[in-house]
Amino acid sequence: MSKKKNILLIFTDQHRADSLSCYNPNTLCKTPHIDALTSESVVFNNAYTTCPVCSPARSSLMSGSYPSKTGMESNLYQSGCRTHELQDTPHLLSRRLQTVGYNLGYTGKWHLGVGSDKQASAEGRSIVAQQEKGFMDSAAYEHYGTLPTDVGFVGDDFPGHGGGGWTYPEFHQYLKDNNLEVKMINKGNGNRAGDHSTWAEVVSPIESTIEYYLTERAITLIDDLTGEDKPFFFALNFWGPHEPFYAPTKYLDLYRDMAIPESPSFREDAKSMPKIYELLRRPEHDWSFFQNTLRHYYACISHIDAQIGRLVEHLKAKGLYEDTVIIFAADHGDNQGCHGGLENKSYSMYNDTTNIPLFIKPAGESITPYTQTAFASTVDIYATILDLAGYVPTDNYGYGDGRTLTRFLQSESKEGWANDIVTEGMGAFDVVATQRMYRQDQYKYIFNGAGEDQLFNLEEDPYEMNNLIKDEKIQDKLMELKNDFADWMSAHNDPVRHAFCKINRIKEWEL
Repeated sequence: MSKKKNILLIFTDQHRADSLSCYNPNTLCKTPHIDALTSESVVFNNAYTTCPVCSPARSSLMSGSYPSKTGMESNLYQSGCRTHELQDTPHLLSRRLQTVGYNLGYTGKWHLGVGSDKQASAEGRSIVAQQEKGFMDSAAYEHYGTLPTDVGFVGDDFPGHGGGGWTYPEFHQYLKDNNLEVKMINKGNGNRAGDHSTWAEVVSPIESTIEYYLTERAITLIDDLTGEDKPFFFALNFWGPHEPFYAPTKYLDLYRDMAIPESPSFREDAKSMPKIYELLRRPEHDWSFFQNTLRHYYACISHIDAQIGRLVEHLKAKGLYEDTVIIFAADHGDNQGCHGGLENKSYSMYNDTTNIPLFIKPAGESITPYTQTAFASTVDIYATILDLAGYVPTDNYGYGDGRTLTRFLQSESKEGWANDIVTEGMGAFDVVATQRMYRQDQYKYIFNGAGEDQLFNLEEDPYEMNNLIKDEKIQDKLMELKNDFADWMSAHNDPVRHAFCKINRIKEWEL
């Protein structure tokens, strides 16, 4: 029996795929260490998030199910979210990995609960305060909650969203222990559509950053996990490049004076889009606003890239690199000024936010690196990790909604692989808006439950600027897509299926 491989998952937040050279050879963002990894990897260029919002996507990663099944259809303790703490069930990724003898480690962003002690974190206290004021009925979660160590991981518990991770007491204790202090200049607030959009230049040492701290924690925890004669699964979750964009001088200098061209869709006329997209639009700003955020955004990515390089070098020095599968992915993307000045994520289903970076560097075997065009999803990451670990499902849950991607580590063939993929949406903040994205071959259909639908031919219109939904020449194809999507919804028990069929007058709604 062959020795089990270690598995390292590196997960970033709100990371545009086209910022990486493996997806966009013309990118201005510099990521030499990620580039080195992709040169040894299978790169999936049609990977999609299950939902372009943090908590829903992360719930899919841990459960293998779409957000409509996990109940986390929006961020925790917000409108549209039915489950505010990850449910500790036997089919969780961590619980299944435990059954096949893996040591489990975790550090960084969680955003799948604030824990059972709601008073232990600022976010938890805010939730309690809202409940007491009658703004939130979350009594069921008063004494219940899940953090990484509650579901089998060894490592760090960072409750809630974290706002970039800069305020956690563990980080500040690390700063104190190492005689470090975070110093920032040129701090600004763009009053983005999100809750905490700020940027700044970090002028204190690189060692004073949250990204350095997380990598240091990953190195320490991995060393601890390899002390036993067991393989490890470790999840390193960066808060970046999600805002706040706190970028070290060293990396901001790479972009400080760089002219970043406008997104091809920046000047797109918003009149052709669903009105709900207005929640994310910044029509009062010209491109200079987004150019500024992109400079900081790219600097944050380059900083994360350097920390990934530091971790990889440690694995090599410890003789672990060859025996470790490395999976790199993100929860979702970021609009960053596309489509008439959209920012942040959610409410829109453009590739800017739904398309995610995903690549896999195998362990202990030589492959010819290549780019795979097969559709892949967040739920497939769950299935792939379990398959790599040797877990064979024996119950009806199987791999949930996921399919293992390991076949593509041996062969480029897509024979028998589904030619469609789905992303769900429920919005964010305080407005609920049911959405579904259905991609089949080059066509991308978006169902907006309370607004006009969209249809794009990505071969002819890669920037999704020409909505074909009313084009008479493509109505037969549109109905074919809708019927295929209805079949997909039926096969995956999507709770929206009946409403979708009724709205579209597809006959199945009458059954």
